[in-house]
Amino acid sequence: MAHFYNTFDSNVSKRTVLGRVFSTGVISSSIGFIFLYLSCPECVSNPKTVWLNVCYSLLLGYGLFSYGFMFGWIERRYISWINHPLKSIILVFLFSTFYCGAVILGVNWFWHSVIEGVSFSHFVKHYGFVMWIEFGIFYFIALWFYARSFFLEWRREVENRERLKREALMLQYETLKTQVNPHFLFNSLNSLISLMDINIDSAKQFTSELSRFYRDILYLKGKELIPLNEEVDILKRYMYLQQIRFGEKFSFELNIDSSVSAMVIPLSVQMLAENIFKHNVISGDEKLKIKLGIAESNLVISNSYLPKPDPEESTGLGLSNLRERILYLTGKELVVKESENEFTVVLPLVFIDNENITG
Repeated sequence: MAHFYNTFDSNVSKRTVLGRVFSTGVISSSIGFIFLYLSCPECVSNPKTVWLNVCYSLLLGYGLFSYGFMFGWIERRYISWINHPLKSIILVFLFSTFYCGAVILGVNWFWHSVIEGVSFSHFVKHYGFVMWIEFGIFYFIALWFYARSFFLEWRREVENRERLKREALMLQYETLKTQVNPHFLFNSLNSLISLMDINIDSAKQFTSELSRFYRDILYLKGKELIPLNEEVDILKRYMYLQQIRFGEKFSFELNIDSSVSAMVIPLSVQMLAENIFKHNVISGDEKLKIKLGIAESNLVISNSYLPKPDPEESTGLGLSNLRERILYLTGKELVVKESENEFTVVLPLVFIDNENITG
């Protein structure tokens, strides 16, 4: 059956298709000849009997082997060995039984009743065991085919998880690299010096928040998901540091219920907030407004749109990795909306229920 798997894919050449069809015919004819020899050794010397056996074997063989093509269609749309193993097993068992039964009964009825003129009830009564043997052969091949399908999906899952781990580390690295760059440290130290001249207690608090901010970032190393509340705490520290730097030039509104048991990718929200400061003008002429809230299992981050005339250069790796990881974890896209006065990012939240991850 594997011969027919992806046979009609647009990437498969005509030569490959013909080769698979030919090899399927050879295999079917060989199986039929072997059973003919085992059941009636003297019959293999009769050319007519051999020819009829070949025709019957080809008719049955192409019908059964084409299940590989049908299974490929079902697999791409309805089968998920990793996420829904029980449902997948039941589905393939029912489908294969129905398909196999229809092919075996149909071919045998057509061949023996129409071609040979034998009553089908007579055939079933005296030679019904032949169809049971054909059922057995089919399921033996099908079990190998299901095992192959499961292994391929399992391997893809492992590869995807390893890739996402690398991307998670890359996202954390990009965020950490941004926070330890000379500009961020220079601005933070300048704010600290200014506070020391004005209010020593505020300077101590600023130093404590800056220390905790870096500690939190290092603590998240290697984690794939964290509770939304932990991410919000990091965001609050980051916003506090920016508030000391910019004063009343921007406002921050947080509308998130602490009871929400959602998960997020570490530093994802903080990175999106950082992009707001990186790409927008922050001056006393027009206040930059930032809002965070939850709507329909999504975290919505919006800000007044005040783009810089000469925006800072960005690799875009952090946002690209975030998009891919969100899509993999939730099956939903990270949505970016831009209007004349507002810029909004809709970040799907991750919910874990009984070890199942959903969006």
